[in-house]
Amino acid sequence: MASHGQARIVLRHGQRGHRLGHPGGGGGRAGRPGQGRRPAGGRPDRRRILQYSVQAIYTAAQHNLPIVYVVMRNQEYSILKSFAVLEETPGVPGLDLPGLDIASVARGFGCRAVDVETTEDLEREFKTALTAGTTTVIVVPTQPQKAML
Repeated sequence: MASHGQARIVLRHGQRGHRLGHPGGGGGRAGRPGQGRRPAGGRPDRRRILQYSVQAIYTAAQHNLPIVYVVMRNQEYSILKSFAVLEETPGVPGLDLPGLDIASVARGFGCRAVDVETTEDLEREFKTALTAGTTTVIVVPTQPQKAML
């Protein structure tokens, strides 16, 4: 997959009132695990689907919350690389993240976690996650892209 835009197309599961969010991680806002308990519009038959903060994933797993996290893995911290270029400080060390095994970290927290390779895999695993009754992390490989600041 090339971007989270493709994932957004796949993840439209057609149920009115459900949410797909793309909140940021440490540099922005992250989904609070409590949002998984407070469904959209206060209705128990609706869910929010959020992605990614390692702290939120850990907390959700500890409380066995039925939250689905979709993590885009591009092997780098793209937004900070783009910010470094904007600030005229390219080449900042530590922003390449090769070999980061997000699914193993999530399993270590007690989550159900899968790596997917195709949009068909993503769709299948996402549908499975919606009925899993536990915290699920789906890791999607993507190509690095220059973030637009």
